Amino acid sequence: THKWDAGKVTKKATTTAFGTKTYTCSVCGETKTEKIKKVNPITVKAKTKTLKAKSLKKKAATVARKDVLAVSKAQGTVTYKKASGNKKITVAKNGKVTVKKGLKKGTYKIKVKVSAAGNKTYSAKTKTVTFTIKVK
Repeated sequence: THKWDAGKVTKKATTTAFGTKTYTCSVCGETKTEKIKKVNPITVKAKTKTLKAKSLKKKAATVARKDVLAVSKAQGTVTYKKASGNKKITVAKNGKVTVKKGLKKGTYKIKVKVSAAGNKTYSAKTKTVTFTIKVK
């Protein structure tokens, strides 16, 4: 029976090409290869959204994901998770941003982890970006 090692990446995967991982048997020296999924080409650009303090006195504001994050080339389902920032600003799994009532004037930076799940061809990938909410 073979006793395969942990394997070694012999060709790195890229966004356009599969990679290769080679395993070696410690008993007989035989090798086997495994295909590594392509790198997820997701790109994420953060934006700034300005809200009026006057309107936040009365009610919470909802900000569409596209108004604070430009996501493209993602392979697989994309999810969002707030990593840090003001507790009055929340980010839903679908990327919708809610600014709770009463947030005072100022500039707020919100760090978000944007994850693309990948698929049969592409691996999963997470990018962390920081968008800005300005309250005037």
